[in-house]
Amino acid sequence: MVEEEPRKHTGKCYDCGGPLELFELDIKQSTKIMKCQNCGLFHFYKKDFIGNYKLTKVSKNPAA
Repeated sequence: MVEEEPRKHTGKCYDCGGPLELFELDIKQSTKIMKCQNCGLFHFYKKDFIGNYKLTKVSKNPAA
């Protein structure tokens, strides 16, 4: 069988400190949504003018 590579995680959850995995990446709007593997919270990031991602909000609903 094919072994899956472990996902690379960046960041920690705002609430529980668990690892985040990439949920959605939007290149046109310069946003990304990451999901906590422990508690399931969604972390919304927006790219600033320097090119770094900044946390904008944390929500239980990815459509929020």
